Amino acid sequence: MLPVSPIAENLQRCDKALCTTCKGKEAPYGCSYNDEWFLDSGASAHFTPFESDFVSMTQGNYGRVETANSKAPLFMVAVETVLIEHEIIDPKDRTTRTAISKLWPVYYVPGMTMCLLSTGQLLQSRLSIEDTMDGSTFCDSSGDAVLSALPNLWGSIQVVRTCIIKNDVSNPVSLVTRHPDYETIHRQLGHISNEAMRCISDNIEGAEKICFPNKKHICRGCTLGKLHQHSFPKNPKCSSKTLGLIHLDLLELPTLSYSKYKWVITFLDDYSSYCRVAFLHKKSDAAKAIKAVFHLWSNTTSHSVKRLHTDNGGEYMTSELQSFLCEQGIVHETSTPYVHQQNSQAEWLNRTLLEKAQSM
Repeated sequence: MLPVSPIAENLQRCDKALCTTCKGKEAPYGCSYNDEWFLDSGASAHFTPFESDFVSMTQGNYGRVETANSKAPLFMVAVETVLIEHEIIDPKDRTTRTAISKLWPVYYVPGMTMCLLSTGQLLQSRLSIEDTMDGSTFCDSSGDAVLSALPNLWGSIQVVRTCIIKNDVSNPVSLVTRHPDYETIHRQLGHISNEAMRCISDNIEGAEKICFPNKKHICRGCTLGKLHQHSFPKNPKCSSKTLGLIHLDLLELPTLSYSKYKWVITFLDDYSSYCRVAFLHKKSDAAKAIKAVFHLWSNTTSHSVKRLHTDNGGEYMTSELQSFLCEQGIVHETSTPYVHQQNSQAEWLNRTLLEKAQSM
């Protein structure tokens, strides 16, 4: 049996005995295949006008093909798989080998005069192209040649000469357009493990066997997702006076309390580690609670709040609270957005309170 490899092609039927252009001329490299697929960089998909090319066919209305002749529209009436036998010329040593390949999807367009092979669709199949004066070669990710296009009689147009295979071939290597490779399937399925991916073809009807890379695949997304962030170092500086620095944060209660409270605002003195909480019905009540607590401390102690540290929550940026802090001469410090570690004292207090509440 011939070796099997992926391929795509442009096909045009030409009767060498009757064609006045081709009569008496030999094809380059002595190729004996009569079915030619024209390599077209402007084609959006692979097209053939011959119904007999298909191994299988699914009929339907797949849209219109735009051509230079707008008065004679062409329509895609079917789509499916084409099997081809072709020769591959290795650009490295110019050796030739024969292969059988599967091409999908190919659209059936009655009235078209030639078969077109889309360069764009091949490149979307994660192939690379190498162009030389002798033709174009498409290579897979490992660098192996899988498709060779040679210049035709005019030299400026490249074709892939093939022989259409009518019967199905067991396990042909597919150069199916838009067919996802290992990396694409791994990402689309949420970065699943190789063990789970190996079960796909066995448990899903119609799923093609996934080709796993020879070397261990290192996924950047998986690597970054499993990295652990180093703990932020604790700030060595500490306030030297009572109420010199107050850490403040909001904590949402998991359930509504008996008195209909949903939020708790926590106050922590950086010097003495003294904490106090105030219950809120809604977040917008934060400014009123802060003012009440600060007034209480200034009346019951000989100290007053000098600095206040919070995150960038909107409940701390209201004009009511900012005016109060300005009048009292309190410096308001905020952490960098989305860097909760800078407000770690208040965050740890919230966690401690929640853990104690859940324990009880």
